[in-house]
Amino acid sequence: MKSDRLLKVAVGAGIAGMVLSGVAVPSAQAHGIQSAPTTTQAKPTLTQILSMGVTDQNRILNPLREIANAAGQAGKTTESGIYSTLRIDAPNDVVDIYLTDSSKGAQFLRAAQRIDRHIDTRLVKVKKAPYTLRQLHVARAQLLAEQAAHKLPYTIYTAAVATDGSAVQVTVNKPDVARASSQVRGGGASNLAEQQDTVGGVKVTFASGRPLKADSWADTKWHDSAPFIGGDAISDGAYVCSAGLPTVRTSDNHPIMITSDHCFTSGEPIYTGSSPTPTMGDFYNTDEGYPGNYVGAVSGKSTEWDAEEIDGSNNNSDESDSTTWYPVVGDAYSYNGDSVCQDGVASFFMQEGTVCGINVINQDITYTLQTETQGSYTVRGVEGVRSAWAVAQGDSGAMVFQAGSTRQARGVISAGSTDAPTGGGHAGTYVYWTEAPDILSHFGLKMNPHT
Repeated sequence: MKSDRLLKVAVGAGIAGMVLSGVAVPSAQAHGIQSAPTTTQAKPTLTQILSMGVTDQNRILNPLREIANAAGQAGKTTESGIYSTLRIDAPNDVVDIYLTDSSKGAQFLRAAQRIDRHIDTRLVKVKKAPYTLRQLHVARAQLLAEQAAHKLPYTIYTAAVATDGSAVQVTVNKPDVARASSQVRGGGASNLAEQQDTVGGVKVTFASGRPLKADSWADTKWHDSAPFIGGDAISDGAYVCSAGLPTVRTSDNHPIMITSDHCFTSGEPIYTGSSPTPTMGDFYNTDEGYPGNYVGAVSGKSTEWDAEEIDGSNNNSDESDSTTWYPVVGDAYSYNGDSVCQDGVASFFMQEGTVCGINVINQDITYTLQTETQGSYTVRGVEGVRSAWAVAQGDSGAMVFQAGSTRQARGVISAGSTDAPTGGGHAGTYVYWTEAPDILSHFGLKMNPHT
């Protein structure tokens, strides 16, 4: 087996070249551990927080994560009539919550406290947003439906909810055509300067982009045995990906492993590689023995969440880290401003270890993923960025998680890019994943309670 299917992605304009090839960068496991600030210390910058050791990073982020989880749940249920979005602002030790009626901030926080009475609402800043999350989703769905019906004179690559709830941010192949089309759709203005790019009354911004692609590259493997865990190398004999979420069906506790939908096709038997183990730092030039241990066969698939089920051998809810295994307890959504890790097999063998310090910059983005064997399809997920190495071919399907003495699953790796598809001035390598709660709900699964 000579090649693996992982994600090679390029989106956005102005940066040439594709990513996910080997690069010499410092290890993702930071050695310079910094202490949390005291009243006499300057506040740490976001860069400093992302490079902290896990313990110090969690000391800052965990109280904010608790607020985000409760607020996100309240916003999508009882308070959906005013909720837009939220963002963790770690350097300022606050969670920005965007509402269409900021005068109802106290009402919203009471709803969040009903979900988690332990959250510290003093760490919340309520801000005004022009649209609810429901309105933004309706506008995005309308655009995507029109594209699916071949009614648009342009191609959508990504469609993200702006982190402040101010618009749907879309990257396309023809931004000028897209702007003109939406201005005609909006109508009502006496001249072009007064017209707005709107869909269903919601502001839409257009920028130039390129498609995300899942391409084939030289590959190898890693070998493990049952019970399988997140971070294992898995292969169909032609391509290598990474195992993601070790789950069981909620109906009968039958074990199911989750990886990316673009990795393998329905019905394929999936194995680990066999000995010898790839050479560290030379992952893409090692011939792998095949097959190794049987993992299972591909059963259910979902293009929306870029996820597929592998039904076969037993699994445990652990993830393969740089030097040992760590238990994975629970799952949650990712929120703007948070920091996550990924345990892909390619990054491991390229001596990047477990890649941490990935900053969540958009918690609500759709993108069109182009694959070699399954065509293209629209995926709903999350966008993150890291200043150096973030992801590589072979990491597809790997677990995205919040680090600590135990891990919390956040999703599975879907794609990566060196381009900046949604703007915002973020420098580094971009990575995309789909969210664990959405995947589990779609397939009727839960994280395996056994670690």
